[in-house]
Amino acid sequence: MLFEQEQILRAILAKPLASSLMVLLSNGSIVEKKTFTSNWNLYNHLEKLPVSNRFDSLIIASYKPVVISEIKSFMDGHLISFIGIILHDDEKIPLEMEYHFKNGDSLISGRSPFFVFREPGINSGKSAKKPHAAAVFLSSSTTDYISECIKLLEDAGYHVSGSKVLGKPFSTNMLTSIKEWVLTVSGTGTIALFFEMKAGNMSRLEKMTGLEVLSREDIVISIFNSRAQGSSGKLKFANALIAREKSQFRNKVQGLSRIKGGIGLKGPGETKEEERKRILKNKEKNVRLELSKENRRLSIQRKFREKRAVKSVAIVGYTNAGKSTLFNALLNRKVVKESGRFFSSIDPKIQKMTFNSHDVFLIDTVGFISDMSGEMIEAFRPTFADIASSDLILHIVDSTAKGWERKKRFVEDLLIQNGISKESIFTLFSKSDLIKIKHPVQNGFFYSSTDGEDIKRIRSFILSVLFPQEPSAGSKY
Repeated sequence: MLFEQEQILRAILAKPLASSLMVLLSNGSIVEKKTFTSNWNLYNHLEKLPVSNRFDSLIIASYKPVVISEIKSFMDGHLISFIGIILHDDEKIPLEMEYHFKNGDSLISGRSPFFVFREPGINSGKSAKKPHAAAVFLSSSTTDYISECIKLLEDAGYHVSGSKVLGKPFSTNMLTSIKEWVLTVSGTGTIALFFEMKAGNMSRLEKMTGLEVLSREDIVISIFNSRAQGSSGKLKFANALIAREKSQFRNKVQGLSRIKGGIGLKGPGETKEEERKRILKNKEKNVRLELSKENRRLSIQRKFREKRAVKSVAIVGYTNAGKSTLFNALLNRKVVKESGRFFSSIDPKIQKMTFNSHDVFLIDTVGFISDMSGEMIEAFRPTFADIASSDLILHIVDSTAKGWERKKRFVEDLLIQNGISKESIFTLFSKSDLIKIKHPVQNGFFYSSTDGEDIKRIRSFILSVLFPQEPSAGSKY
């Protein structure tokens, strides 16, 4: 049961008419009630609402309409499975309830008269076919970080079967606490840890639970694997995976190898750990050789473009910021598949387009994400080379994303650390049609890829930077 109507009704009748009521619940029971003198104060409180294991549902009641933007991200970030927003009349009688209910990876939303509301039916069809993962976070995790991690799991093909917040991540009973909790989460086959844990402790947790234990980086690499299409992307994935396996090698199997003879094998006496390390070393050697060939090929292509004296524009940004959508809009054709998923492609796309009879190479690069290890960043060294050699860099920032400032700063720092000049970076804030208030910006502007005038404005800006002597280059952008 999501909630008891009689309890909620009593709480609404007890509050002042003009106030807004917030009720937090856990398994249908009220754990906290709080009233606010205005919706503005309610919004401020929700913005600062800490992530907790205390509640799993939220109900809001108000005399005036309440709107929560980016509702799924809000629910994911706060680990909430149900939200009900009740509108009441001047006698505090509930009229209508807007509801949002998480059903696996999807969201069931609707409206219903309060007194005839029925809990949405659970459809486990799609979720049952997916591997189930339980997510573990620290209490210090921000809501936008948690929302991002939940989406990573879903994009990697997992159904998030449960979530837990740890107050003290490095306490002596941490592993036992995770074990006791995860064994109560039905159907879980994987534990996803979204904080740093030593490889030895991850191995111990696997043995204690009999379940697969993955880190955030493991999940990112698995997405890379599913997205890689060309040889370049597959080699980047393989290189990142091997580096990950080397740095996070876990001694799961002890004892002597039964393998004897064969090329490159040591024979009896070699432990399973030594055998695994040797196999990894050989795989790394082969992948690095192929990656070196691929990098040389890309370098030749880059020099060819430079030799032809053709200007280039690189589109960069945090993953899922809208880079591919802008890429397609500028070309006026669908070259890159657009999706709401992270890392829709890890293979850079380069297309030639024409500006007032001038040829320009447009480069769509892989999206970045925070907490990338040095090994993962190294796998994308050619991408940084393409960006650094570009005449203009368009940094796309999702203006609707919670925590956009953090993501913007992360991408800028990453680019600068990898040899890209800050002066060549120009910021474009995407999805302007989805926001009501535009914050002040320097060295950039807002746009919508669905607005033809905005695309013309961006084209005009590109022209003014690359070809300042053009008659139309000085036009307003």
